[in-house]
Amino acid sequence: MQSEITKETQTTGMETLGNARELGGYVSHDGRKVKRGVLLRSAKPIGASAADLERLKNEYNLHTITDFRMSYEREAEPNPKIDGVTDVWCPIIDEDMISANVNSSSESAKSMTTFERLKIAVDNGIVTDKMYVVFLSLEQGKKGYSEFFRQLLALPEGKSLLFHCTQGKDRTGVGAMLILSALGVDEDTIMQDYMLTNIFNAGLIEKEKKMLAQYNLSDAALQKYLSVMDQVNPQYMQNAFDYLKENYGSVKGYITKELGVTEKYIGKLKNKFLE
Repeated sequence: MQSEITKETQTTGMETLGNARELGGYVSHDGRKVKRGVLLRSAKPIGASAADLERLKNEYNLHTITDFRMSYEREAEPNPKIDGVTDVWCPIIDEDMISANVNSSSESAKSMTTFERLKIAVDNGIVTDKMYVVFLSLEQGKKGYSEFFRQLLALPEGKSLLFHCTQGKDRTGVGAMLILSALGVDEDTIMQDYMLTNIFNAGLIEKEKKMLAQYNLSDAALQKYLSVMDQVNPQYMQNAFDYLKENYGSVKGYITKELGVTEKYIGKLKNKFLE
């Protein structure tokens, strides 16, 4: 039976790494639990203090950082180099599609203000409640999440893997949903893990609400803008679950058919990450 899921049960205790937590402690359908301190998720690690990076290396025995961001995001805010840690790029979003939608190149995206990027994302329908369905259905997303599973399978015993995007909530949230589903964790627990972002990011979300107040947005528009920034909306994840069940029978069906993770590999993942 799943115990209560809170910020306190899942935090990694990082002082400067945003939305930083772990998947440890969640219960699989067979009664085993996800191992503690192995599957870590966060926002972009740039700006993390030396103390936090030292904890990741020594306390968590970090082996791999899996980065779901686009190229211009990585170039603008590269991951810190940590001795002995491999930085693996697994982009989820098709950058050509983004450029076509906004009639803009990745180069010009670098020079945009935060609000300009938000407005483009909202006005062009890039951020919608079906956004996660896009991640899962397009080839770039399948390729990125397939590589994520390869890295998980290759992770050495006693080591940890940190996966992240920019805010650590959307591309990262879908990644967490996929691996937890493969490990046999139930949908309700996965949704609770997803919604923890709003607790970890509570301070940021309040600041963003104040910043956006000057633009006189409707309530619906405000929620979309916040969803581009640091807030998550349960409907986004529910739509992903519904899409996967409708088209593949289950999340596991998608993982095996589209990501190439066979039943044999799912068994290996369970043996590796459950106790």
